[in-house]
Amino acid sequence: MSIVGQCRGAIQRLVFGGTLIPQAFTIGLEDPQTEITVWLHGMGTPIDITDRHSMACADPFTVCIAFNNEEELPEANLRDLSIKFCERDGGRRTLGEIHLDSKRIGVIPATGLQLMLFEARRSSNYCLPKARIWAHYLLQRHSLWKKADSAGIKMSFLERRAVMVMFIRPHPVVLVSLDGDAGGNIFPMNIMGSLNRDYLAFALKNSRIAARLVERARRVVLSDVPLSQTSLAYRLGVNHGKSSVDWDRLPFATKLSPQFKFRVPTFTHRVREIEVETIRDLGSHTFFVGRIVCTERSADAVGLSIIHGFYQAWRLKGNREELKTSLANDLFNKRGTPHSSIPL
Repeated sequence: MSIVGQCRGAIQRLVFGGTLIPQAFTIGLEDPQTEITVWLHGMGTPIDITDRHSMACADPFTVCIAFNNEEELPEANLRDLSIKFCERDGGRRTLGEIHLDSKRIGVIPATGLQLMLFEARRSSNYCLPKARIWAHYLLQRHSLWKKADSAGIKMSFLERRAVMVMFIRPHPVVLVSLDGDAGGNIFPMNIMGSLNRDYLAFALKNSRIAARLVERARRVVLSDVPLSQTSLAYRLGVNHGKSSVDWDRLPFATKLSPQFKFRVPTFTHRVREIEVETIRDLGSHTFFVGRIVCTERSADAVGLSIIHGFYQAWRLKGNREELKTSLANDLFNKRGTPHSSIPL
């Protein structure tokens, strides 16, 4: 290595301390995950919303929170709301928080629930020391200045930081199957979250055909993805831009879902059939709220989840050998897949 390269490497180690890792990091977890709890603050006693919230849009950044009809929501309480992402065990430390905009941007009807949409007002990330977090922020802003964001979404600095915090909570990756006049499609998705036992929400980019297909079909089947099938799920990202696929030419075997009879991969360990009840165009993404009609689980298995790289660095507590191994595993999981195919 040249002297210039050695100096550059030394500076990077000094500034970033070995935390220059992918933002979208692949790990294997069972669903529901048991690492992170999410708490709503600002309404008296904090409320556990781990399984009753979902990211709804990237630009503008929007989060959906589900409230029971019995919960009273006086306007005064909505002015100082924040959501905190905390480790479930150990010291239960707060790893990130998003302060919600006092302007409520919408209420979505659902049986037995009040679904409220909020934008972000402020965001803080505590997974890394403050100096290193800001070094990463500056590096990202420089990279975006040099070239356009590969995700094709224009987001403010605040919105990007809020998304980083949202992905402290592990987000499972699923394959979405649907049927339609054009023949049907299957594609990966991971912007999603449970709202309660019966409802879940998910979001798809407005710029992709996949969102319009779901809007027309109003029925989808979600198939969990084993960690061993990560590369396959990433490669299917191109199907977001297709109106249909040739099922007989897919690189895996399929079977029929229990009630809808949509094709799903045989390797999946859980299938959920969803009736879409509500659709909202929020900006960069279309937000869908669906009722779970049927769940079929063949096994308790480790599934593919996406977390932010900052959280992965925190999970490994600075252990460089473990971080090196996890980086190699992440690279292996994503083998042969272009960055643009990441299902975010």
